[in-house]
Amino acid sequence: MAHRFFEGAAHAAAYARFRPHPPQPLIDNILSFLKSKYTGALAAAADVGCGSGQTTWILAPHFNNVTGLDISEAQITEAIKKNNANNVSFKVSGAETLPFPSRSLQVITTGQACHWFDLPKFYAEADRVLVSGGVLALYGYLFPLPIFGEVSDQLAEIVNDTYENKLEGYIHQGSMEVYLGNYKSEKYNMVHYEDRIEIRNDSYYTDKAVSVTDLTGYISSWSGFQNYRTQNGDEAAFDMLQNFQNRIMSVLGVSTAPEDTQLILRYKYFIIMGRKP
Repeated sequence: MAHRFFEGAAHAAAYARFRPHPPQPLIDNILSFLKSKYTGALAAAADVGCGSGQTTWILAPHFNNVTGLDISEAQITEAIKKNNANNVSFKVSGAETLPFPSRSLQVITTGQACHWFDLPKFYAEADRVLVSGGVLALYGYLFPLPIFGEVSDQLAEIVNDTYENKLEGYIHQGSMEVYLGNYKSEKYNMVHYEDRIEIRNDSYYTDKAVSVTDLTGYISSWSGFQNYRTQNGDEAAFDMLQNFQNRIMSVLGVSTAPEDTQLILRYKYFIIMGRKP
């Protein structure tokens, strides 16, 4: 059964605001892998576990129709609010039962999401709806690296400490498999497809200019933080975020307010792709 950690309206709004869009070169690589053997029309693609749509719209210029799917109604509501692409639609759906006819999609992507799925069932459904030669692409990103001159490493240590220590016991195994594990366990390797490729290097990244307040908001979108908030209450959760923000500001050593203090977040991506025979 898929896990359901992103269903609250406030959490979905935070997810929409603070999560990154995947880099275009990553999508270009998916398309290149597809076109290396598939020569038909690019009629339809699906983005499964789409969240609030960041990983969906980037497919729109390349396919006649793109559908974003997520089990969370709150996430889909956020995605629909932001959607202005005529060929993109969003639906509430789990990953294990996809609302498409057999052999109807050229590409299925899942960005920073498949660690929540029942993977054997998802793989079976993806295989059902992909055309021959169609591509299934699993991708994700590591911890964002805060970049601010000589103190960048210290900032990264604060992010890591919050995740690994302050939220110890609240982080789901699936989350650790993407942030810390790069989907390296066997279940992600799509051994059911002989034609596959894995890219885990620094080829793909996206930089996002954010304020310290935005960085703190990104921490609030973690499922582990939401678990902490549920179990310990809003006051304790607020105190954790305030402490995180204070630590960041102390290292930066600037006089500006958190909402006016800018830095760069670098998200490094990895990808696993497989082709249906």
